Amino acid sequence: MSALKSANKELKGMMKTVKIQDIDNLQDEMMDLMDVSNEIQETLGRSYNVPDDIDEEELMGELDALEADMGMETESDGAEDELGLPAVPRASVRG
Repeated sequence: MSALKSANKELKGMMKTVKIQDIDNLQDEMMDLMDVSNEIQETLGRSYNVPDDIDEEELMGELDALEADMGMETESDGAEDELGLPAVPRASVRG
């Protein structure tokens, strides 16, 4: 019985330090954080109506046509000329 009385006394002491307003504020803050988290999840899960059956070859053909229209070169064409780098030596460097 004395253990119950002691536990009851300790519980009452702890309850005096807890303020209901602090608990309400904490719950409000947690709800705000959950709302933000839900908004983020909703935004990340949004569908952009991209079809599942995209033809890669058709897409690459369109890209090639756009590059040709714009007069662009691929990365391997002319990159050395643009940078002004010397050619790589082909001779053996062993002595």
